[in-house]
Amino acid sequence: MHILIAGAGVGGLALARGLATSGHRVRVFEQAPQLRTGGAAVTIFSNGAAALAGLGAPLDGFGGRLDTLRFGTADGRTIVSADLTVLAQRTGFPVTSVPRYALIEHLAQGVSVEFSRKVVDVEVRPDGVTAIDATGDRHEADVVVGADGHRSTVRRAVLDPTPATANEWTTWQGLSSVLPELATGTTGVCVVGPAGLVGLLPSGDGLLMWWFDVHQPLEGSPVAALANRFTGYGALVEQLLGNIREEDLEPFRHVTHQVPDQWGRGAATLLGDAAHAFPPTQAQGANQALEDAWLLSRALRVAPADVPRTLRRYEMLRARRVRKVSRRAVRERTNKPVPPPVRMLTRIIPPRLVGKAYVAQLRGVSSVLDDETV
Repeated sequence: MHILIAGAGVGGLALARGLATSGHRVRVFEQAPQLRTGGAAVTIFSNGAAALAGLGAPLDGFGGRLDTLRFGTADGRTIVSADLTVLAQRTGFPVTSVPRYALIEHLAQGVSVEFSRKVVDVEVRPDGVTAIDATGDRHEADVVVGADGHRSTVRRAVLDPTPATANEWTTWQGLSSVLPELATGTTGVCVVGPAGLVGLLPSGDGLLMWWFDVHQPLEGSPVAALANRFTGYGALVEQLLGNIREEDLEPFRHVTHQVPDQWGRGAATLLGDAAHAFPPTQAQGANQALEDAWLLSRALRVAPADVPRTLRRYEMLRARRVRKVSRRAVRERTNKPVPPPVRMLTRIIPPRLVGKAYVAQLRGVSSVLDDETV
């Protein structure tokens, strides 16, 4: 088959890698002039790592392994600690924080990307599908996959012109060589209080992924505004705020798509944020895109007799998984202070038990850990 993928982000490149040995002709169109390696780091949970391995692109040890994730309050009290080694033991794959540029470059190995080529429309026919690029050129294909982000033109053409809905939360994030004792370890820290949440994750090579989830827009200098809002969040956050620069910061608005059972028409479908954008509070955005790529590549490796029926089956299986993540994420619950009675209960839960709860939650949202087949 001739498979055309719109978008060379995490999901699009992962799908291309998964189809690399299928014998199909796979083309990846990317509107940017080169790989988009911006962004800070990506938390790859065990389900995403399993998907990468199944796609022929295992992580191979790069990034920062996370053995412990500790949540605390702005006044220094522990909310809960999770032993993430339990996930590695139960699934065979650890939790890792990977610089986004490293993940993109890793996925792009062996993939031919046609840059400066933006898909602006898609026409679905009974015998195939046509993608139209910004120059007006028409590209016939047996399958078109929209992996072109939450502003997806493929989604607008084949599913729903309604844009993703933004809420009042924004993540200000960065990746830099700060807090070396934390950056070289295997413990991630999240601090939550009245101003929002601060996250700190070691991401390999002495780099620390850090972010601030804020509820209202910042005014003036972002660094100064963050320092003002997050005063009193403890020594780690104060040290971080003293070492970040304006050029280190990148804003990421929280947006949400409704997640329908059907993501396309005919031989056109969607993947990743194009299908199901949701806030990053569950750290599952990239993982769910990798899950999509894993299941879709599994469905398309051998040309199906009925392509539209196969795509609708893929969409239905993934939708019921992704919808669970989206519902949790849109509540933005992790960004809000925990009531004292709840905190008193959560702090006595053993870290290994929290790790087991993570495993159960991941299995509920994972096609790859459940070995699903279209």
